[in-house]
Amino acid sequence: MKHLLRHSGQPSIPSLPAGRAVPTLSPRPLSAAVRWWQELSALIKFRLTLLVLLTTLIGYCIGSDHPIDGLRALHAVLGTALVAAAAAILNEVIERRQDAQMTRTQNRPIAAGRVDGLHATAAAVASAMAGIAYLIFFANMLAGLVAAATLFTYVCLYTPMKLISPWNTWVGAVSGALPPVIGYASAKNAVDGTALFLFSLLFFWQMPHFFAIAWLYRNDYEKAGFRMLVVVDVTGRKLTSQTVFFTLILFLVSLWPMVAGTAAIPYTLGAIALGALFIGAAVRFHNEPNRASARGLFFASIAYLPLLLGLLVAFWK
Repeated sequence: MKHLLRHSGQPSIPSLPAGRAVPTLSPRPLSAAVRWWQELSALIKFRLTLLVLLTTLIGYCIGSDHPIDGLRALHAVLGTALVAAAAAILNEVIERRQDAQMTRTQNRPIAAGRVDGLHATAAAVASAMAGIAYLIFFANMLAGLVAAATLFTYVCLYTPMKLISPWNTWVGAVSGALPPVIGYASAKNAVDGTALFLFSLLFFWQMPHFFAIAWLYRNDYEKAGFRMLVVVDVTGRKLTSQTVFFTLILFLVSLWPMVAGTAAIPYTLGAIALGALFIGAAVRFHNEPNRASARGLFFASIAYLPLLLGLLVAFWK
């Protein structure tokens, strides 16, 4: 055996004195608070919820008079947070079997069995009711109704449609485009042309963003039985063509403040530059549909939205 170890390319293992244990390195255990936060953030889809709250705040800032009422803005964000958390939890309850089949989602608390579905549903319903009531009481009835519509669209339409039709992406984009309208309605108590502009901006941004994600995880979606466009369209040409189309539409929508005269020139210049970069990423994805170009499109979408919204708030008249 010693001879084999010396000549097999394997380093020999020095012997330890009798009675001495082999030293091992064990990871430091996470504190209860850290584990609790990790479970909660996974349960409410923290990063997605954070994006919802960012767009809600943007909508409030666009709809409010100056100076902005910080307390009312906080009320709008808090109420929306409760509703968004409820939507995420209910989505995970409904899709727990599909989530358990996908590598990307199999460790979610409900899919992995760490959180009971019945308890999660009860908590989500309570959170949704509290969030809608909070918005009605601290903002206005319109904001509460838009939040309720967002929840209904996401949970009752988009989630079940994922197993039925590739049109689910369109419906999901509707629910994802409503949070800035919640913020705008909280400030303005109205849904007008500016609210429609914010809705359109988020709606058309989501299409290339979702398509990039779908391409990266298309095997997972197919395994779980989701009828996403990337699964139905075997060649991928419909998906990549629609990606370019919706990115072009988004570019045109982003220039509406220039036409309406509601944003200063720096916004328009920034929107043109950001739009050109985003379109470039979409065209590359269309010409060379692979993981690298899909990942590039995904990161382009992640960079585009906060930068454009930041310009919008900074230079809104």
